[in-house]
Amino acid sequence: MIRRNLTLFKWDNFLGGLWPLSTLSIIYFEQITHSYAMATAVFAFSSLVTTFMEIPVGIFSDHKGRRQILLWSPILVFITFLCWALAGEFSCPWLLFVGSVCWGTSAAIASGTQEALVYETMEELKEQGDFNVQYAKNGGWNQIGLAVSAISAAVISYFFSIQTLAWVSVLPALLQVGVVYFFIEPKRIRGNEKVNSYKHFLIAFRRLRRNKRLRFFACIQLIDNAFGMASFRFESAYFQMFVSDWLINMARFLKQLCGIVSFFIVPYIRKIGMIRLFFFSMIGNVFVRGLGVLLSNVFTPFIMSSVNLFYGTARTANADIMQKEFSPNQRATMQSIISFLSGILLAIVMVLFGVLGDLFGPAFAIILGIVVKLLILIVSGLLFKTVYKKA
Repeated sequence: MIRRNLTLFKWDNFLGGLWPLSTLSIIYFEQITHSYAMATAVFAFSSLVTTFMEIPVGIFSDHKGRRQILLWSPILVFITFLCWALAGEFSCPWLLFVGSVCWGTSAAIASGTQEALVYETMEELKEQGDFNVQYAKNGGWNQIGLAVSAISAAVISYFFSIQTLAWVSVLPALLQVGVVYFFIEPKRIRGNEKVNSYKHFLIAFRRLRRNKRLRFFACIQLIDNAFGMASFRFESAYFQMFVSDWLINMARFLKQLCGIVSFFIVPYIRKIGMIRLFFFSMIGNVFVRGLGVLLSNVFTPFIMSSVNLFYGTARTANADIMQKEFSPNQRATMQSIISFLSGILLAIVMVLFGVLGDLFGPAFAIILGIVVKLLILIVSGLLFKTVYKKA
């Protein structure tokens, strides 16, 4: 029965990618709030909500199980998209922030619990060695969903308004609720129910702090994720300098196609090792983004979209490395602690990008993101031998 989860993971990730408004979300929010700073603040606020919900949700997941807590994620996403559609319909900026609370809570629920459910399903099937393959498949299906979203958004935005995109985004979240309902809870060693939540957190934090390998990759992840996600959300505003809205969606479609390839090639190239794969992917990411900015013409959105050729490989390698270092009883909580720190940084960076966009234009914020990614790559490369080898 537990093998049913493998099929459900695909549908869950596919539907999770079906958000047609995604590419133009910052533009949509800016039309409602009349400010890039306020538009990015919507995502920054959701990041803060995620940050403060991460650890409690992770502890609850470790103690009570994955399925029952994960079910709330798509329900909250449905409420989010409904609020955001209504915000545009009635020009109510405050509804964006109501949706932001639901979005942030949903992200907190999904972040550690979803990966833990995948890993523990593979454990019960005695196939945990293929976790990276399953993770890559899930990511590939998410990219397929995002690709369908992008091409449908291109068509809708060409013939209709951006408001229509907001309403179309509501339905997939409702369908996702039905998929998550049929997940099966994996058998696993539960956390000691006699250990209260505070002690459970301290154990997870102590193990995270003492594990040099985990700490090293956690630092890379939280910084890279914060600047990567901020750049991802803001790039549509940058692309508007070169092409129209419907072509931005076509560029995003190309991006998701590259993402599909990136995830689905993992089983064929994983023999080089997850650590090498992770760093090679970071190098490719910086190179492609830098090339797009250097050209700064009509081809920039499409060149920068090819960065997703390295997205799936980096995500899969990072998840595989981290899951192998997490302790079984604190798996979701340890991920939540990392996500907690990443969320704080993301909120700061999102607001920073918005302010820089208002003051100097979107290009300045995008360039800053590339520079930071390059610095992360250089510093982590210099520290790798001295930190990782001695772990």
